[in-house]
Amino acid sequence: MVGKMHSSTENKAHIHAILLLLLTGLLWSVGGVFIKISAANPFALSSIRGGVAALVFMIILKGRPRFTFNAPQIIGAVAYSVTLTCAVLAYTLTSAANAILIQYTCPIYAAILGYFILHERLHWYDFLSVAGVLFGMWLLVSNQFSGNSQLGNGLALLGGICFALLSVMLRLQKDQSPYETILLGNILTFLIGLPFLFMHPPVIASVPPIVFLGVFQIGIPYYLYTRASKHAKALDLTIIPVLEPLLNPVWVFLATGEFPGMRAVWGGLILLGVVTLKSLLSAQRKD
Repeated sequence: MVGKMHSSTENKAHIHAILLLLLTGLLWSVGGVFIKISAANPFALSSIRGGVAALVFMIILKGRPRFTFNAPQIIGAVAYSVTLTCAVLAYTLTSAANAILIQYTCPIYAAILGYFILHERLHWYDFLSVAGVLFGMWLLVSNQFSGNSQLGNGLALLGGICFALLSVMLRLQKDQSPYETILLGNILTFLIGLPFLFMHPPVIASVPPIVFLGVFQIGIPYYLYTRASKHAKALDLTIIPVLEPLLNPVWVFLATGEFPGMRAVWGGLILLGVVTLKSLLSAQRKD
């Protein structure tokens, strides 16, 4: 009886984690519109956004973070900061389509790292989900895909690998307090962009959208993401939030009337199907 109650509690926690990841992807997806509105230097924006997100985490932790500075925390914080910084550089040096497509190959690396480091089992639907995400992402951005910058493409690839590594490092700390990893990563991101903030200070009108990004696109979503990491597999942590690139063009369409094209619509439908299927199947099995 006790075993059944424990299993039921774990299953409920896992379903809750899946819902948190879906909400995380939804909040992440508003970034594109508000970044366009802010029209600030990308590194200055990243610095302010990271600083605001760090304040959000300090409030959540009630000003009493527990830094252990162990290997998973440090590696996770660096991976987090590199992920955000590479995203900024990739969008600057290559097309947005290239950056999105290459970054969201991260489920492949998460599956590999999760299997070898965390010993997380892979099921048939995990492999199907990875293939579906890659095909859907290709359709979503194929009309704009170009090979105009090997450096930008390489940075997008590095960002995808680091995002997968972050998911694994958070899972390694699931029984501790992984929130400090994200806090430390936000502080590091703030410091990296600080010189650009002094060189290219944003205009006053840009500050509110950047603060909004820090709170609602980075701070709160990464808190939800970190909570979910306690009960979701590393692969779930990279596949389910793929709602971000799916919904991003939807918000842009609603804000600007820019239609992404039919191939992108089909790619979005495939991604939506993959995320829905993965969420339902993952919610039924925790292993």
